[in-house]
Amino acid sequence: MQTTVELPDALYRKSEALAASRGSSVEQLIIEAVAKEVRGALEPDDSSPAGDREVELPLIPSKQPGTLDLSGFDFDDLLT
Repeated sequence: MQTTVELPDALYRKSEALAASRGSSVEQLIIEAVAKEVRGALEPDDSSPAGDREVELPLIPSKQPGTLDLSGFDFDDLLT
């Protein structure tokens, strides 16, 4: 199927350069990028729990930031 997509000039120039560095065309670069995005949306990456998604980790406030010493902590205890 053929379609027309308008890209900002700067993005198109960067796309041309990237495609050329890969020995490809801008058309092929766009096809691969869209295919990757669609695959990611339909089939999340199972190799990591979050896939390509960003996750927000909880922050624990400290009264003395930068003073936590974990040098004596046995992290192996977390696995048992």
